[in-house]
Amino acid sequence: MRHSKAIIAPGSVRTGTLGVRHLAVVVATSVAVIWGGVAFAQEAYVVHRLNQQAADLRHQNAALATQNQGYKKDVQAITSGAANEEEARINGYARPNEKLYLVTPPSPAPSPSASPSPRGH
Repeated sequence: MRHSKAIIAPGSVRTGTLGVRHLAVVVATSVAVIWGGVAFAQEAYVVHRLNQQAADLRHQNAALATQNQGYKKDVQAITSGAANEEEARINGYARPNEKLYLVTPPSPAPSPSASPSPRGH
């Protein structure tokens, strides 16, 4: 067994070298943990915002796709000539061999007044 030599004289109090070192390690570890927590929170917030923006863009893309489908139908009608025929029919035109029935809503009849007319007595 090996004998160790005493660093300080017996009976004297050893000053806080271990306490200061321990405090420094605790402070450094605490700072690292806090820094990591803040970095994680920031990263989570950024991911949340990006996911929200991506969802908004998906909704906008769906709305634009629906609008584009409508435009494609309009373009197809214009290129096939169906739009011209529809416009002509709206304006009262018909093909030469067709019978055209024009249906118009009835005009509103004048309603009788509820109050009697004044007479000069």
